[in-house]
Amino acid sequence: MKASDFLKKYEREQQAKTGKVDDSEEDHSLEHNARERAKHLEQGLNVGSPYDWEDLEKYQRELERMEREGPGRAKPADDDTESK
Repeated sequence: MKASDFLKKYEREQQAKTGKVDDSEEDHSLEHNARERAKHLEQGLNVGSPYDWEDLEKYQRELERMEREGPGRAKPADDDTESK
């Protein structure tokens, strides 16, 4: 028996005893990570740039307004811009 085969066998036996899974066998794909983030949305969204935060805050304010007032009409356009 080669030393590497012995080590693999020993590691498998230790994992069976402790019930732990080796970190290298865990799924670290983008899909897996996205699913994990989606499971824990109560922690808040993870957005990157300051502009993203501003957009997020604007969106949240709009949702709050819609809950209070209901869906509103679009703001009327200026008469000056339409005549040009």
